[in-house]
Amino acid sequence: MAPLTTIPATETLPAGPYFSAADIAFIQAEIPAILRGQLSTARWMERFEQEVAAAAGTRYAIAFPSCTAALESALAALGVGPGDEVLVPAQTFIATAMAVHLVGAKPVVCDIDAATHCLAPGEIARRAGRRAKGVILVHMGGLITPHLAEIENECGRLGLWLLEDCAHAHGAKWRGRPAGSIGRAGCFSYYPTKILTCGEGGALTTNDRRIAETARSLQNRGRDIEASEELYIRPGRNNRVPEISALLGCVQHGHLSEFVRRRNEIASYYRRRLQVEAPALEAQAHPPDVVHSYWKFLVNLPRAICRQKLQSFLANRGVAIHWSYWPPVHLMPVLRSLYGYAPGECPVAERVLASNICLPIDPRLTEAQMKLVMDSLVEAIGCQLA
Repeated sequence: MAPLTTIPATETLPAGPYFSAADIAFIQAEIPAILRGQLSTARWMERFEQEVAAAAGTRYAIAFPSCTAALESALAALGVGPGDEVLVPAQTFIATAMAVHLVGAKPVVCDIDAATHCLAPGEIARRAGRRAKGVILVHMGGLITPHLAEIENECGRLGLWLLEDCAHAHGAKWRGRPAGSIGRAGCFSYYPTKILTCGEGGALTTNDRRIAETARSLQNRGRDIEASEELYIRPGRNNRVPEISALLGCVQHGHLSEFVRRRNEIASYYRRRLQVEAPALEAQAHPPDVVHSYWKFLVNLPRAICRQKLQSFLANRGVAIHWSYWPPVHLMPVLRSLYGYAPGECPVAERVLASNICLPIDPRLTEAQMKLVMDSLVEAIGCQLA
């Protein structure tokens, strides 16, 4: 498959969000009607929600201004509040744990599996106390963990619900089950760096009517969505979505299969070359029964490699690498201050997060640019390991 368009040679890889010339023309043609009509929560938001639900294979989807807002609303709909605990993995963005805190509960941070970068299944029984209500499973980098069945069994055995953080996982699947349809609810991000973007945005997906109704209420400050009058029945925030953002999301959803297919092509190329030319580097697991959406291409480095030096070497050749996330979420100052977390509590995550990198995986990469990434990486690794 050819790249979507070429990233200019003067740009350092990777680049930003993608809208084709046809996308831009369509958006420009639709904006006047939005500006003359309802600017928020109207027909484009309704269509966006339909697109999100169709992609996730769920009965319901509710749009939010961010994934954080979607997570917070999902937790509230699941009845989480003060005195409760929710398990979250150590490798995730601060929003996953912060959403738990914002509903009054405690995020209980769990260690990860080094090969998947996702929640280690054994951590559920080890960390779940009597106040635990559920588990947030983060599909790290776009991978739905191959240990999902074990995690679901553990949750069932302990009476815990499973909530998906799908911020990285548009288009991902596990044995045919799409991200967002696996847990009681799934929460997606449409931030500019994600696989699909609205500029700013999020969405909650679910097959549970009660969760959907509560989320719809929380989208509108806790309004009674069944009442003809403007009545409010629960504490809530303004979580409405602008029509222009929803329009962008609809356009992006039209490219989802194309984006994921191209990301997998790039990942396959990287994997082939790593296996042959840099076997000391370990790419994130990708089992055959999983559709990985590859928001990130994660690689674990051997201890002999300094990633800061590697980053500098590659930048000089026009290739930008980074890492996700550092420090681990339990060592973020805010969680250390709030909950007393300290180094050593999640040793696998602390080791892996200190020594992983993410390679460029923008769908617009050309064959020449993909080759540049791997040629430069192989050369850099050779220099450091020599």
